[in-house]
Amino acid sequence: MGAGYRLEDAIGTSLVTFTVAGIIATVIYGRRSAIDWRSAALTSAGSIIGGPIGAKLSVWLPERIVSGCFAAFLLLTGVTTLWRRSSPEFEDSDAPQIGSFALIACGISVGVGSGLTGIGGPAILVPLLLLLRLPSSVAVGISQPNAIAASASGAVGHLIFGRIDVPLAVFLSLVAGAGVAVGSVIHKRIAAESLRKIVGTACVVLGLWLGYQFFQTLRGR
Repeated sequence: MGAGYRLEDAIGTSLVTFTVAGIIATVIYGRRSAIDWRSAALTSAGSIIGGPIGAKLSVWLPERIVSGCFAAFLLLTGVTTLWRRSSPEFEDSDAPQIGSFALIACGISVGVGSGLTGIGGPAILVPLLLLLRLPSSVAVGISQPNAIAASASGAVGHLIFGRIDVPLAVFLSLVAGAGVAVGSVIHKRIAAESLRKIVGTACVVLGLWLGYQFFQTLRGR
């Protein structure tokens, strides 16, 4: 990998960064009463289970398989999010309730995905919750506490199975924390419909980029 890092080292370091960013974001969103704590707790419980599993899989599976699967997931989610009709606008307390089993299953998927790819929990959980037709603002709020569970459990797994660059993780955590603070202000000012389009577009763009990287590795074999 670039900069002399093994894939599992880079993933483990990024998960430490996402853990710190998740703590900061949870404090900010919690103070605004913007988090559905029931859903956050259930998804987090699932992520604690899935994180170490994903960390182990990242050591076993080839990098191109991991990238290819995640690219396909992002493209599917992004296209679905952009093409479906908007969900009705809800106050946070009136948003549709998702069953406990579905939330735990989402959490396990997020934990495995985070531990496997090094992607932060919100990048996986928010698209999943949008597919379940939650409003964007509610999905983003739920994803903040989940980021702590998904990233921390994956980071612990990488500490056991791989390595983590602690100085780099500290530096990136400081930068990410500042970014979270700025992003939370911007999120508060964006309408739910606009946020849905932004999330969907981001998923498609990232999915296309990862897909391009995936096919480049296949051509280079």
